[in-house]
Amino acid sequence: MTEQPIMPQTQGTEENSFDAITLHDIIEIFFTNWRWFVASVILCLGVAYFYLASTPKVYKREAMLLIKDSRKGGDVEIAAFSDLAGFQSRRNVDNELYILQSRRLMIEVVKKLNLTTNYSTQRGLSQQDLYKQSPIEVSFINDDNKQSRSLFVTPISDRQAELTNFVDKYLTRREQRAKLVVNFGDTVSTPVGELVVNKTLFLDSTYYGKSISVDKHSLEATANSYRKRVQSGIVNKQASVVSISMNASSPRRAEDVINTLIEVYNEDGIKDKQSISQITAEFIASRLEVIGMELGKVDHDIASIKQSNHIIDIKSEATLTTNESSRYKAERLSLENQITTSDYIRTYLQDPTKAHDLIPMVASISNNGISAQIDDYNAAILQRQKLMQNSSENSPVIQQLNTMLASTRNSIIASLNSHIETLEMQLKTMRQEESRLNNRISSMPTQEKVMLDVARQQKIKEELYLYLLNKQEETQLNYIIAEPNARIIDLAYGSNAPIAPRSMVIMAMALMLGVAIPFALFFLLGLLDTSIRGRRDIEKYTTIPYLGDIPQTEQSSISKEGVAVREAGRDSISEAFRMLRSNMTFMGVSSGKEGGKMQTILFTSSNPHAGKTFVATNLAMTLATAGKRVIVVDLDLRRHAFSTQMGHGKSKRGVTSYLTGTHTINDIIEQSTLHENFDVIYAGIQPPNPAEMLLSEQLDKLFAELRTRYDFILLDSTPSMSVADAIICDRLSDVTMYVVREGILDRRQLPDIERLHQEKKFHNMSIVLNGSHTRRHGYGYGYGYGYGYGYGYGYGYGDTEYREKSYRKRIMKFFRHLITPKKK
Repeated sequence: MTEQPIMPQTQGTEENSFDAITLHDIIEIFFTNWRWFVASVILCLGVAYFYLASTPKVYKREAMLLIKDSRKGGDVEIAAFSDLAGFQSRRNVDNELYILQSRRLMIEVVKKLNLTTNYSTQRGLSQQDLYKQSPIEVSFINDDNKQSRSLFVTPISDRQAELTNFVDKYLTRREQRAKLVVNFGDTVSTPVGELVVNKTLFLDSTYYGKSISVDKHSLEATANSYRKRVQSGIVNKQASVVSISMNASSPRRAEDVINTLIEVYNEDGIKDKQSISQITAEFIASRLEVIGMELGKVDHDIASIKQSNHIIDIKSEATLTTNESSRYKAERLSLENQITTSDYIRTYLQDPTKAHDLIPMVASISNNGISAQIDDYNAAILQRQKLMQNSSENSPVIQQLNTMLASTRNSIIASLNSHIETLEMQLKTMRQEESRLNNRISSMPTQEKVMLDVARQQKIKEELYLYLLNKQEETQLNYIIAEPNARIIDLAYGSNAPIAPRSMVIMAMALMLGVAIPFALFFLLGLLDTSIRGRRDIEKYTTIPYLGDIPQTEQSSISKEGVAVREAGRDSISEAFRMLRSNMTFMGVSSGKEGGKMQTILFTSSNPHAGKTFVATNLAMTLATAGKRVIVVDLDLRRHAFSTQMGHGKSKRGVTSYLTGTHTINDIIEQSTLHENFDVIYAGIQPPNPAEMLLSEQLDKLFAELRTRYDFILLDSTPSMSVADAIICDRLSDVTMYVVREGILDRRQLPDIERLHQEKKFHNMSIVLNGSHTRRHGYGYGYGYGYGYGYGYGYGYGDTEYREKSYRKRIMKFFRHLITPKKK
């Protein structure tokens, strides 16, 4: 294969390659820091277990009510006056819901169940509620239910108990620490007031010596607390069913509170209806009394009117008077008719021309005597007329008959006169009676008007009186059968399994939190860490050629001379330096010295502890094992890092002695004990002016001679950002290896290094990353596989690219991916 020269990759390609965080990366983080994750998980699970053990279990109880909603046909009442629109207010489920949640009802519940006093005891890590199971009962004398206080009661025996830990806002510390031994059933004076401690059926020997916490709260605070804990709501808007629920550590407490609330609510509804019925009954009774008096007055008025007018019934009297008037009128007419007839007959009889004519028979003459006389007269006339047919006027019979007829005629006239007088007298009397009746009839409308007015009042009062009597009976019936506003569907019920705390959920959350906390801490540390963490950071901020990286090495694998490579080793550090040696071969040199031959290599860094001496020593060892003659020159005349590492930090022979003329070149060159091809020149005595000495021409002559003797000359210099020694020594080098240590150098210094490169302060400047973190692969060590294929063909093809990924950006992208909503 033909090896290609090293070229830096573009940022875009690497962005696309390394932006995404993979599951393998997350697993790598876990396994790398598994101790932290295990410790965090154990701690979180321990905290969760402590929370579960110390938190009382919470149970839920729920009841169902059917509210009689007027709008939904649930309001069937027979209350008095329910037939009067607007008189009776209608119920609806929303209003009843507010009543259920009212403070007034909850105060009644608290009073009935005596919820202002709570009893509890320590059971393990949690506090156990002793509702309805307390072995003792404390009654506070003269308690106004407005103060909160507490104490501990410890049963000593079957007869005595000890009172301690008194708590009241008005107590002093001495009063709070007081201890009292009391007998059960005795009234005792304590710092929290007079009280009586009674034992219950639950007291046994297991409670002896065990403190029981007695907490007395104010009625107002207790009612408000339970109002918040009791939840009620409409199950379905289409129905009038209401659910009442409560969460409590004691299931029995929740059941009693809910059931008592329902009972109080129904009792309140019944009392409300009965109070309405009672008020209605009182109103009806008062009205009956008033209307009865008014009705009596009207009856008295009617009796007075009838008595003064001599009538019993105005209608019958009117009918009777009218009939009598008609009768009198008919009789008057009959009398007038009889008088007229009688007068006619009288006139007829007095007419001489009609002396021998028959008298007309008139049926209207009611006098039988006159009628008989007329009949006799007419019979005599008929007899005369028969006699006249056979005789004359002078006939004695005729004359005698004429005399009799004249006498009869006079008798009839006299009878008629008497009859007419009698009739006229009767007519006068009849007319007087008729006039009286007519006057009475004319006065009838006025009397009738008065009577109708009084009768109307009587009828109104009577109907109202009867109506009120009827409603009075209905009110009494409604009072007796008053029903509650709600029908109980289900009393308080619920599962025996607690709803909180949810053990599995909390433990699962603790497990996830135990994993998430270290992950978040590492992520945060990554965000706060501004040091270089891989090749990608270098290539992102600089254009300097990247020569290679050296993995982090355990201190135990490094000799005291600082050598970590092995001549035939296949470990990662040895392979890394072999790869660095190979990459040096393909690096273009433009020094102009001897046809561009790369021979002198300068090692520098931005700050101390970057590992430039370590890199120089091990690269020299790698070159020496490859059969190259190598010499390392310690040009750090200030700290003598290489010389000290080799055990000659205080040697008097070295660069400074050569530059001062004390020793010759042969005197200062020493063969190292590391390899036969590995020679060294130590720094020598520390001079007062290192920079001026490095400018000496003698130094140039030294390196000119060394070029003739060695294949590679490695210069261990000072950090470039601290002093100018490295830049001064750049004239002696063909290549500058700028050592950057991962996790030590701040990324914000990379632009300064880039500026050194752009300003060409160093010859053929390249970067070596020291302290890089690697991993093992299936084919031996990471560098054995990665460098063999990665750097031989350029960048980014070997498995060692894992080391160059930026954890920070990939983790940030991973979190953004988790919290960003997915598009549907």
